[in-house]
Amino acid sequence: MNQPEKDAELDIDRLRKQVSEIRTLSESEKSDANRPVELNVFAKRVAAQYREEKFSPSMMTGMFRLFDFLCLLALGLAVNFFYLGDSGLLAWYLPVVVAGSALSVLFMQIADCYQIPVLRAPRTAIGSLAGAWVLAFGAMALSLFFLKSGGAFSRLWFAGWFASGLTFLVIERFLLGWGLKHWLRNGVLERRAVIVCGGTRAQELIRSLESQPDNDIRILGVFDDRLDRRSPDLIAGYPKLGTVPELVEFVRLARVDMLIIALPMTAEKRILDLLRKLWILPVDIRIAAHASKLRFRPRSYSHVGKMAMLDVFDKPITDWDSVAKRAFDIFFSLLAIALLWPVML
Repeated sequence: MNQPEKDAELDIDRLRKQVSEIRTLSESEKSDANRPVELNVFAKRVAAQYREEKFSPSMMTGMFRLFDFLCLLALGLAVNFFYLGDSGLLAWYLPVVVAGSALSVLFMQIADCYQIPVLRAPRTAIGSLAGAWVLAFGAMALSLFFLKSGGAFSRLWFAGWFASGLTFLVIERFLLGWGLKHWLRNGVLERRAVIVCGGTRAQELIRSLESQPDNDIRILGVFDDRLDRRSPDLIAGYPKLGTVPELVEFVRLARVDMLIIALPMTAEKRILDLLRKLWILPVDIRIAAHASKLRFRPRSYSHVGKMAMLDVFDKPITDWDSVAKRAFDIFFSLLAIALLWPVML
């Protein structure tokens, strides 16, 4: 990617600095931002339709990695049991099985075998999948050779685990690809987004998103303060659900993951006015940069499919962070109860 011009880089840095200063609003401004606004009937209906919790793609891919590790581990131990039938050798085989399963998942992660588009098209990923599995076994064989421990392990077990593991991974990927298409069609696995600001740029943004076959974004609607012909009631087939103050109430009712601001980067004042109202929401806030002629450093961007987005705010607790927080709360709650129950009695 081209390096940005000096002025362009200063513009984005100044924007982010001003965005950080939004958090120091006065109490009156905060109370105005938190004041509830009545939604129209149609917006309430849409919010109620998308109130249900769903799985995020990053959570699902993490579960797929864990599932592969556990299944490959179980296959290695099962082959050990059926071929050798000696539980006394388990202490020797268990570290190798654990290491081999972990290495295979690591190599598949490096080969991008856990990306949602790759999981949806298993035929294109068979080569990378088999290559990662072969590399894991090559690493195990090389380690055992240098440790002079190869003679302690059964070659029949090694070959049986290799064949059964490869067969499992291929069959699992085809079943997973079918399941992902079904889940994406039914809205179980998706990211829900709202477009902020209508008009021509929002129309181009929506059409660009919908033209990508591997897109996991579901657009719920458009919110815009403008009521003139620049922002019609229907934009690229999606209704305008209300104004920006109504968007705050909409996000509190519906499960929204992302707000995408469809404004040019030159409209800095208007972008800051929007962020001043929207920063209180626990969602990812992005500025669409697909039509911008300015080019910033790659770290400034995230991508929705192949579309570039400038990151402004990130959701504070999301995906595995929420799982870690929940585990932390449960663990220390139980620990506190165990330590303090005599006092409480």
